[in-house]
Amino acid sequence: MNATFSRRDTLKLMANMGIATFAAGAMLGSRSVFAQQATAVLGHFGSANPQTLGKASGSFAKAFGADVKTEFATVGGGPQVIAAIAGNSMDICNVGSSPMVVGFAQGIKMSMVYVEKYITDSECLAVRNDAGINTLKDLKGKKIGLPFNTSVHFAMLAALKTAGLGPSDLTLINVKADSILATWQRKDIDGAYIWHPVLGDLLADNGKLLLKTGDLAAGGTLVFDGIVVRDEFKQKHPELVLAYLKEYDRLCTMYEKQPQEVVKVLSPYLQMTPEKTMDYINTFHSIPPKELASEKWMGMPGAKDTGVLRTLQSQAEFLKSAEQMTTIPPSWAPYVDSTFLAKMV
Repeated sequence: MNATFSRRDTLKLMANMGIATFAAGAMLGSRSVFAQQATAVLGHFGSANPQTLGKASGSFAKAFGADVKTEFATVGGGPQVIAAIAGNSMDICNVGSSPMVVGFAQGIKMSMVYVEKYITDSECLAVRNDAGINTLKDLKGKKIGLPFNTSVHFAMLAALKTAGLGPSDLTLINVKADSILATWQRKDIDGAYIWHPVLGDLLADNGKLLLKTGDLAAGGTLVFDGIVVRDEFKQKHPELVLAYLKEYDRLCTMYEKQPQEVVKVLSPYLQMTPEKTMDYINTFHSIPPKELASEKWMGMPGAKDTGVLRTLQSQAEFLKSAEQMTTIPPSWAPYVDSTFLAKMV
């Protein structure tokens, strides 16, 4: 089964901060009911990521076994993921840290159980070659386009801080991802902080890289997407959560060691050129379980001071300053569950 959710409805839902009440109302997808058969609804974005590979190849269904009905739901943005989990119509999905933090703060019953990917060179700040920008300090007085309240917005503010600048030193313009290229071509902006494939289009059109999000790690800023699980599903089917994560890790290994095999499956499945698919693969960076279990990232069960927890706190402070959150939980540790990771190392 493949369901596609209404972006307008879910974004409105998130904007109104009414996620909790949504659970009792509309459902974003349908769940088949089987008296003796478990059902797992897996969310995935329509890009060349390992989740899509697992769907296209049938490997998630195989990992779960014949006794589990595996369904898929296609999403286009983080708010849709959070709303679907709130509505009990999705069990597992990857999501950016910003919407994840908002969901936690709103009391959505879900847990982060894994780091889906580490954002390094898949999201970058590109500037026009003719804009006279060679360092971050040169951004003063310039116009930069980016989607607000996203991982790139968070990274942009962190980057400015490293250069001794603030948002008031330049003009940040809220531009949707699918409008960035047109805005760039009209020369309405001097640069843009954005992700692939838009990033590649900017670089091909008189652009150059000024900063990779991964460059911020040296200053302690980690930017990542997480894998979240609906708490009720996790409690009822812990074996399926573990099976999902083990299969996800196997698929990530294919990205690293067998990229051509990934291209063979995903290019026709997504109707993307092999070149575009390979561009995505080359900028996709997963983290092996052993490294993920270190305190630089998730840490082992009970860890109180990890890179993930510090990042969630930084994201929350950013979102509160942007008036997307009103309160910040005293600790993020209850929302991060590394017990499954501990079984993988």
